[in-house]
Amino acid sequence: MSESSTPPPSSRLEQLGYSQQLVRRLNIPEVVGLAMADVSPTMAVLFLSAGVFVIGGTFSIGAGLILSAVVVLISLCLAELAGMFPIAGGMYSLVRKVLPGPFSWITMFNYLIQGIVIPASIALGMVGFLRDLFPGLGFPDTVVAVVLLGLATAIALTKVEVGAWATGAMVIVECIVLGIVTVAALAHPHQNLAEVTFHPTVLSNGELVAVGFAVMLATLAPAFNVINGYDAALGFSEELKGGERNIAKAVIISAVLACVLIMVPLISALIAAPDLKEFFSAPAPVVYSVEASLGDRARIIVDIGVAIALFNAMVSLLMYFGRGVYTTGRDAMWPAAVNRVLGSINRFHVPGAGIMCLAVPAAVLVFTSALNFLIIFAGTVIAAVYFCIGMAAFWSRRSMPDEPRPYRMPLWPLPPVAVIVFTGIALATQETQYLVAEVVLIALALAAWAGSKRWSPRPAPAVPHDVSERGLDPIA
Repeated sequence: MSESSTPPPSSRLEQLGYSQQLVRRLNIPEVVGLAMADVSPTMAVLFLSAGVFVIGGTFSIGAGLILSAVVVLISLCLAELAGMFPIAGGMYSLVRKVLPGPFSWITMFNYLIQGIVIPASIALGMVGFLRDLFPGLGFPDTVVAVVLLGLATAIALTKVEVGAWATGAMVIVECIVLGIVTVAALAHPHQNLAEVTFHPTVLSNGELVAVGFAVMLATLAPAFNVINGYDAALGFSEELKGGERNIAKAVIISAVLACVLIMVPLISALIAAPDLKEFFSAPAPVVYSVEASLGDRARIIVDIGVAIALFNAMVSLLMYFGRGVYTTGRDAMWPAAVNRVLGSINRFHVPGAGIMCLAVPAAVLVFTSALNFLIIFAGTVIAAVYFCIGMAAFWSRRSMPDEPRPYRMPLWPLPPVAVIVFTGIALATQETQYLVAEVVLIALALAAWAGSKRWSPRPAPAVPHDVSERGLDPIA
């Protein structure tokens, strides 16, 4: 069926019970650029990968390759659901339209907590790289982190095009830095790719030992925080020009690019490591490999690239999750007075209140939490959200068989089943402290769900089943 027969996204929004308040100013490349800023390949390779290498050793490569396949399957699930429900709430909105209330609240809490935890961890992590560039920086780390968070918030509060252009320019710089890292690493290989991939080792008590099955499982959840952020394309669904299929295209393109731009330099850096013990012991293992190839001055290139990447990610994260907060207010998830504030937009036609609801607690978190805990716990909540997405993608075919699907994922039910199994294993094998934190978060979500029955004055917008038919063939 021709694309002209597909109702425009604004019409679909109205059919779902929403009005078009955000302005459609973005095209697919701009939305992909915003998503890639959220993915932040440079941050993932040079900053987030350190914790995964500590846990999994060289199996981090195997975990990354496995996760890359899962990421593509997740993106197929997201693409189908996002085409059905082109709403700015991202993954929270998709689950809310398909699964019962408790699941939507659990997803919402796990989803939105990322908009607080990840920017806080990024702001703290960025300070170390800035101190390398500017040794005379005389302010405490927490103060510098809060200032950086404030600057990112200021950009996120302006017109969406400004954020898209700024993040797009910084993504280009990131790719240049990653190219330098990759070329430098491959110019001086020291490890055998097959050996580190199929015979993984990890540093334990100062010695390299074979990676056991338990360690492999424990590596999966933290790895979720390395290849992540491609779902940010969904947050701009109501600002993307064109039909719902464009949303599906944007999220799939973002996911594939994320896998390539992260895994290629990550593998290259491991191959370039002269000494695996030194590599795993280094605060930033990939930086160790680059310095071994290019010399001490390579740190300047790395520091500049990571600083840009981290700041870029903060801007994109606040823009993305701020739109999620905005959607919860528009959905009347909270008491009426709160909904009026959260569901509002500022003079730049962006959800300013939603962004501030993330920035303020993130600034507080900078002063109270440990960086490593934030990074690994972020992987836990991400896995929990994807678990719910897999369930929603599977259940939607059964509970909504007549719902129009501008994009149908191929190989169904393999993608959602694989996502459910993989994320379930990743969650079950997390360390106790992160599981306890996740249980507390779930308990808070269920308490809020119970409370919403008292303060919600009206039911959620109904999902229609009699809208006009649309093309159902996969994306070309």
